Amino acid sequence: MESKILSVIKERDFYHAKVNELKESIRKLEYDNAELVKSNEEFSARVKDLAMKTPYRKPYKRFNRVQ
Repeated sequence: MESKILSVIKERDFYHAKVNELKESIRKLEYDNAELVKSNEEFSARVKDLAMKTPYRKPYKRFNRVQ
């Protein structure tokens, strides 16, 4: 009977450790997701600004050659 109780306790501790590992993994993924969302917003704002700008064109230079 005691060995059965010990095996149940071991199994419970095993699953408890697995749950803690998964929670830690979720925490890391949430942090990575937040960083990606932030950088995506920055890039979206940058693209929007670049799309609104008029392109820069060099002025045409006319060479007056005297012969």
